[in-house]
Amino acid sequence: MSARITPLSSVGARAGLLAWIGGPTLVSFVGLLIYVAPVHLLGVHIPMPLFPLMAIFFWAMARPQLMPPIIVFAIGLLQDLMTGGPLGLWAFSYLSAYMVMTLKSEMFAAHGDASLWVGFALMVGCTMVAAGLAGWLVFGSQVDWLYLIVQSFITVLVYPLAGRFYRRVQRSTQQARRLYDVHHGHRI
Repeated sequence: MSARITPLSSVGARAGLLAWIGGPTLVSFVGLLIYVAPVHLLGVHIPMPLFPLMAIFFWAMARPQLMPPIIVFAIGLLQDLMTGGPLGLWAFSYLSAYMVMTLKSEMFAAHGDASLWVGFALMVGCTMVAAGLAGWLVFGSQVDWLYLIVQSFITVLVYPLAGRFYRRVQRSTQQARRLYDVHHGHRI
């Protein structure tokens, strides 16, 4: 039985490739939308976990070619615009942490999930220090360090759940990529 290329299968293969390439970016931007949604409990603003940072970390570790610095910068810049913060604060913070993490990624990836969680905690720490220092330069003493610490703690605690979700997305996008490769005669 020979494989026949039909227009419909070609469209499906291209959609699979697009999902493989665009999935990490799309999931990162959806995480940003969730992050900027206001959450209040008994009239108190609850610090949201940094879902954009979780996505940046996961995809930078899993498939760094699909989470280039320009996407990290765009996520941070869009976060600045959506939260009304100083333009470039989160872009700078995310890029700073991204740079540190990409230099140390092999060290954390080689030792399993617990090591990845420690690596993520370090990335959160780098990001919050960069954000706090950049905010201090802009706002002076008005930086709420306690809020940043609480937000860091919440972000680190939530990451294992988000990581599971990202792994599922990664598996489904890898299947889409394999479909594209098979369709176009590439070896798997």
